[in-house]
Amino acid sequence: MANRTANVQLFLSPELRVVEASAGSGKTYALAKRYVQLILSPDGHAEQIPIRNILALTFTNKAAFEMKARILEFLKKIALKQLSADQQEDILKPLGLDSDEASGRAYAVMEGIIRHYNFFQVQTIDKFINALLSGCAFKIGLTANFKIKTNAEEYLQYSLDELIDQAARDKAVLRVFEQFIHHYLYLENRTGWFPKDDMLAIITTLFEQANAYGLDFVEGPSTPDDVIASKHLILDEMNKLRRALPEGAHAGFVKSLGDFLQAHDTGFDIDGVSEYFTREDVPVKKGAKVPAGVGKSWKKIRTHLKELCTQEAYSLFNPYVQVFALAMQGFFELAAKDDCLFLNELNKKAGLLFDKERITVEELYYRLAARFRHYLIDEFQDTSRLQWHNLEKMVEEGLSQGGTLFYVGDRKQAIYGFRGGDAGLFDDVKKTFAAFNVHTDWLTKNWRSQKAIVDFNNAVFSGENLERFIRDKEAHAMEAKKKTAVLFTGEDMAALKNIFAGAQQTCKPENKDGFVQMECVDGDKKEDRDEAIREKLISLIRSLKERFAYRDLAILTRGNQEVKEVTQWLLEEGLPAESERTSDITENGLIRELVAFLQFLDSPVDNLAFTAFILGDIFAKATGLSREEMQRFIFSLRPRLVAEQDLYVYTEFRERYAKIWDAFIHEFFSNAGLYPLYELLITMYGRYNVLALFREDQGFLMHFLELAKKAEEEHTDIPSFLEYYEHLEGEDLYVHITDSDAVRIMTVHKAKGLEFPVVILPFLGMDIQIGAKSGEYQPAYIARPHADGMQLLRLKTKYLKFSPELEELYAQEYKKALVDELNTVYVALTRAQYELYGFIPKKVGNSLNCARFLIPEGRFQCGGPKKYPAVHADDKVIVAISPAAYPDWIDYLKDEFCDAGELKNRQQRRKGEMMHFALERIGNLSAVDKDRVIQAALEETEAHFTGAADWPECRKRLQQMLDQKELQPFFSCAQAEVFTEKEMVNAVGHTKRCDRLIIRSDEVWIVDFKSTRDSAGRDREQIREYREILQDVYAGRTIRGFLVYFDELKAEEV
Repeated sequence: MANRTANVQLFLSPELRVVEASAGSGKTYALAKRYVQLILSPDGHAEQIPIRNILALTFTNKAAFEMKARILEFLKKIALKQLSADQQEDILKPLGLDSDEASGRAYAVMEGIIRHYNFFQVQTIDKFINALLSGCAFKIGLTANFKIKTNAEEYLQYSLDELIDQAARDKAVLRVFEQFIHHYLYLENRTGWFPKDDMLAIITTLFEQANAYGLDFVEGPSTPDDVIASKHLILDEMNKLRRALPEGAHAGFVKSLGDFLQAHDTGFDIDGVSEYFTREDVPVKKGAKVPAGVGKSWKKIRTHLKELCTQEAYSLFNPYVQVFALAMQGFFELAAKDDCLFLNELNKKAGLLFDKERITVEELYYRLAARFRHYLIDEFQDTSRLQWHNLEKMVEEGLSQGGTLFYVGDRKQAIYGFRGGDAGLFDDVKKTFAAFNVHTDWLTKNWRSQKAIVDFNNAVFSGENLERFIRDKEAHAMEAKKKTAVLFTGEDMAALKNIFAGAQQTCKPENKDGFVQMECVDGDKKEDRDEAIREKLISLIRSLKERFAYRDLAILTRGNQEVKEVTQWLLEEGLPAESERTSDITENGLIRELVAFLQFLDSPVDNLAFTAFILGDIFAKATGLSREEMQRFIFSLRPRLVAEQDLYVYTEFRERYAKIWDAFIHEFFSNAGLYPLYELLITMYGRYNVLALFREDQGFLMHFLELAKKAEEEHTDIPSFLEYYEHLEGEDLYVHITDSDAVRIMTVHKAKGLEFPVVILPFLGMDIQIGAKSGEYQPAYIARPHADGMQLLRLKTKYLKFSPELEELYAQEYKKALVDELNTVYVALTRAQYELYGFIPKKVGNSLNCARFLIPEGRFQCGGPKKYPAVHADDKVIVAISPAAYPDWIDYLKDEFCDAGELKNRQQRRKGEMMHFALERIGNLSAVDKDRVIQAALEETEAHFTGAADWPECRKRLQQMLDQKELQPFFSCAQAEVFTEKEMVNAVGHTKRCDRLIIRSDEVWIVDFKSTRDSAGRDREQIREYREILQDVYAGRTIRGFLVYFDELKAEEV
């Protein structure tokens, strides 16, 4: 890989090595290579750099898995001497190792990983922080067994509901809510009958932002009374000014001032203030003189307007901060009660350990049972200040002990700023640790894309083109007389060029082809543009199908709403599509039928749920009752359903289809609530044979089972699981389909780190919106972190005209948002391997799409289309695996419950326990001191059941049994092995245990002891099951089964 710096020495001690890697340049390869070279380095013996001393951190589980796989692949190839010549040159030669020595070292490392896999520390940063908190839980007020939860919304909603209830009793809380609603309606221009939903969205967004930055929100310095006082002062000064205006005052100004004062006698909105007050001087006719008093009054008004804008900007959202603070009190109380922590809280909680010096690095290592000297960090551009704060002291300690820090990233792909990611850390960390041999490498070869795509991106993101783009964009803003136009200074342009300094790449010599096509889509109305894009997109996909499989095509959009829209387009045209919408488990028809059945079991009077289930595919295929017949049945009940209040569909069905009811519904109906939900679903799958009948939906069906299993600790019954299912979010919603021939549709953020043969960007645009966005909610405020906490800032357009300070803040936020948009476009344009297509709509929202300015003239089409060798070669043998066969868990679990007879006769059951306990301790009596063994067993039993009143009777019965001639063959077994309480496993993995197993060369005897005969025949069935299991184990031998009854002192062969 091409580097701008040459390695004089592979590893310095200590060393900080930074790798700036552009798209497709091999970041994972670089990390895995570094790990392998550290562990194999001849400079360090095994005890100096064992795997337990290396910590590699990534941001996703997928990335951690890929890095582990790449490291193990390298070690395996080195151990087996299967590295290619290029890899030997790149990995082993810098170490000074020959193939034989490297093989021995790699083999030893692999052996160590196998034996101590828990020391193979390649993991996500969240997982590491979780381990850190687990070792120090008591220091932050948690128990050692605290639970990690992913969805905080349920807790936030509960705390908000409690707060709303409190407002009815507490006037101070009520006042806060009234101010909140006022701001919500008038500042954010929100409407709707249910503001609580948006209130929850705002609190959720604030919760995420507080955790992303690790800061608490602080209120602005002004109160509503301060703002009112400022407005009164300004109105007084304006009235003085109006009375003192000279005759030469501008007529338009005089009129606007008079109208304003007439309409506002006590207060006003800043938007109503005349634009004339943005001028430095009093607006007068040419040549007119301004009295000194008028000029002084004018300056006072402008000063007061500036102060008012600052007051409002920093304090208008104080009610949001107040409601959030109150809601958090209830939230933390509930979380403490449940002893849980939420995933997005991990880093903030960990930060408390270091902020308040509750722990030293040495103690931390002690609690982690590890001491790290070498750190490797992936995707460093997305690391937040808070995450780095939690690692910094450990890294510093490692460097001070001669260790290393190696981080990889690409500032051009920093698209997670809304989660706190800060690409500025790239340079700041280098400055902080400047004393520790800092080196920077650049990976400039693109291993992913064809030449046309690499050349296109080189042109788009070159410094010259970026400067042209900014100037063209600014010229358009000035021409359109945009009120909030932001101009880039020379310093701003230098900073932008620095971010994209490494954008110029070369490609592999053999990647000499490729095709890029960008097309502008005009139209003033969004509906017209969308329709045009739809037609072009469908036509493009159909033409690409001649050269690529559907699975080779990826459509990338900016938001989830666009993903849904494009997915709908493809499905309506009959094109296969795979997206979050098609993989959403809640959208799957079969899962909806199962949920309807569960709803019915939870509430049998729910006619709608029962009807939905019997009209579904599962019921029809399993029972043979057609959907048409069920429709006729339901419609036949229509008159009665209208006339009768208490008519339930299930009772009518039970009468008309009794056999079907008994075979497919009765058992679930009668056992709902008695058995765990997971086992109930397993039995349901088996009874309706869903996995065999609906093979194409196995992914959804198995994921539904996994959700039930995952939720069973906290949602054990049907109603609580249904509530949990109704509020599913995140990864739990989606089924990962790995090998379907369908067009993949996802957001650019989801596509980061991935590559696709063909990429289509149907809405290539730049939507420059200042402020953090959380999900689909775009707040009206700017969250600005500073030393004292996080402030919510309102940057209203009118404020900028009166306050240079706020204008500068707006410019900073705008430039940051512009860079974020450029980064997102860079990620989108660098995912393609062979061909890249983009449609650039005229507008994004209500603004001109400035992405049009980004593509240089002559670059809208590069290269040419070509048919490539099959991207997905059919060289893998795909084995069709039969669907899982699940047993009837309801029937199986019945063994866990006592029947009525056993419950009535507890005394008899206790006798049986004592008899079994004693017999378990009596093995083969044929070659031992029979009396001594029996006596020892009896004494141990008596000691175990101390004080049992019925022991003497049991002892007597045992002695009689052991003396009974008919039963001697079960205890004195010459030339045989005897096992007591012998466990065995059946074909589906269930463990069974028989009381006595006697194994001879030609026969195997199964013996079970019973207190009394079972009229239901379950004991005999149990023996038959044991016999069936042992027939496979002892093939060729006769398997016999016996039941021995304590009350009769008789044996009976089954």
